[in-house]
Amino acid sequence: MAALDRSVAELLNRIAQHQPLRLLAAAVATYLVALPILVVLWLVVGAVRRRKPRLLSVLALATLGALAAVGLNLLVGHLYFRPRPYWALPTVHAIGVRRGDSAFFSVYSAVAAALAGGLLLVARRWGLAAVGVALLVGLGQVAVGANYPFDVLAGLAVGAACAAALLPLRDRTERLSGRLLRTPVAPHGPRRRELRLGVIALILLAVLGGWLVARVQDHGLRIALNRADARLGGHLPTDARLYRPTTIDTLAAGRWRPTRARVYGQVTYVNRELDGDVHVVLKTPDGAFVVLEIIPELPIPAPHDDDRITAWGIVRHDGLHNWWELHPLVGWAHGRITAPSIGGLDD
Repeated sequence: MAALDRSVAELLNRIAQHQPLRLLAAAVATYLVALPILVVLWLVVGAVRRRKPRLLSVLALATLGALAAVGLNLLVGHLYFRPRPYWALPTVHAIGVRRGDSAFFSVYSAVAAALAGGLLLVARRWGLAAVGVALLVGLGQVAVGANYPFDVLAGLAVGAACAAALLPLRDRTERLSGRLLRTPVAPHGPRRRELRLGVIALILLAVLGGWLVARVQDHGLRIALNRADARLGGHLPTDARLYRPTTIDTLAAGRWRPTRARVYGQVTYVNRELDGDVHVVLKTPDGAFVVLEIIPELPIPAPHDDDRITAWGIVRHDGLHNWWELHPLVGWAHGRITAPSIGGLDD
């Protein structure tokens, strides 16, 4: 599944690298999501003018579903980090602006799916068009290198589920809309179909939550073990000459066997995580990268974006994110340190 995810992302990005597809992919990924937003606003204005509380209530729930999807994306991004394809895959090149947040899940797809779900209930033609827009937005996000196909599918599912989970509130929202529009609304209970959709949506969101909790627990256990190992190990030697020099390409490919390493590259991303660690992405011109992790137990100043540095530390593989890292980062210095290794640590 992971291999297929990468293969599709690489294929679509390679196809979109040349004009006019490059410009088209950037426009679709970034701006096409505005179309269902504008349609919803237009229908809301029409519902207010014509005093249609039913139409207004469904559009309000769809909008709340889209906002809920955005909030959920922000929460998930803080708990589970997946680097975007243009950071993680050497063969994927960004089209447009690079973002340093998590790729999982596609918030553009989630918003488009939530609004499409609401439009399907009130205007079938507009709804079908919005579904097509949501699919195109997801395709564009993969083509520009911002998301994997799985991120897009998850975003579509989350967006639709957030909108559907609010459908059992439609009766109350319709009565509230009637009071705002000063239009009488006959009371009726929640419809069976809407209740079924709401239950299915909640189950889907619960499954996503369970999967996320499992990933966070695994990440938390790894953090605890790494910190315990750091405390037991005591003070690590900080002389760069004690760490064997290698290349980022060798580390990123998993071909480095010693437990310590010294590498040179350019800083492209710096971020402080919720657990107190600082993530620094060190990259080569061809796209290969390693992650440098500054831990609270070994506090050192972090470098800045675009700094070219030599970094040294303990080599680890992060199974959760599927990348190689220096964890902890023991030290770094500006420029390239060419001093040969004096050995002793991995001999």
